[in-house]
Amino acid sequence: MGLEKREAGRYITILEGKFCIRVPQGTEGSTARVNKLGNTVHEKYYDSFTGKLVGIKTQDSSYGKNWMFEFQDGGEVYNLQLSYSNSFAKNILKILPNVDLNKEMKVQPAQKVEEGKKKSSLFISQDGVTLKHAYTRENPNGLPQMTQVTVKGVQQWDDTDQVDWLKAMVDQHIVPKLPEKQPVVQTPATGLAVEETPLDSDDTTDEDDY
Repeated sequence: MGLEKREAGRYITILEGKFCIRVPQGTEGSTARVNKLGNTVHEKYYDSFTGKLVGIKTQDSSYGKNWMFEFQDGGEVYNLQLSYSNSFAKNILKILPNVDLNKEMKVQPAQKVEEGKKKSSLFISQDGVTLKHAYTRENPNGLPQMTQVTVKGVQQWDDTDQVDWLKAMVDQHIVPKLPEKQPVVQTPATGLAVEETPLDSDDTTDEDDY
C-alpha cells in the first residue's frame, strides 16, 4: 500500500514533517500555500507511505543538488525528492544498510520544535519492526563527524564530508543490490494532472539530530 488516498502526482517531498504531494487547485482535501519562490501551490499531506525502493540518484538543478529516492508500489512509481544536505535524506541513508531491499518499507517522517529549533527525524519499518541507524554518534562505523565552520563570522555545522561519504556508501553497497523496477501498469485517467517534473527545491532545511 502506497500513500493513503494518493490520487495524483509522481514527485513528493517532505514539508513540516509530512509527505507533501502537489495537486491541481480545487483537489478535495488540498491546502494552498505560498512557497519560497512566491508561487501559490496546492498540496496534500500524508503521514507515511509504503513502497519498495528501486532507485537512488542525485541530480543537479537550478535550485541546487537533490536526492531522488525512487519507490514502487505495485505498478506505480513515485519519487521522493529531498535536497542533498537534508536531515530526512540523511536519516534514510543511515538506515539503508539495515533495510531488506527485497521487501517493501514503511517510511514515516516527524518534526518537532525544541528551544525554537526544528528537530527532524524519520523512521523506516519492515514487517512491523522499526529499523535502527547503521551509523550513530556512539558507533559511527566510519561515518565522518560534522565539522564546525565559520561563515561571515558565524559558526555553523558543515556536513559536506558526511553526506559525500554516505553517497559513496550508497553507490557502492546499496544501489547494486536494488531490485529491478517492475513494468508500470497503466491506470484509468482520474481527470487530475500528474506532476511529471521535479518539484521546486522548497523542502525544509532542518537542524540535524546527529
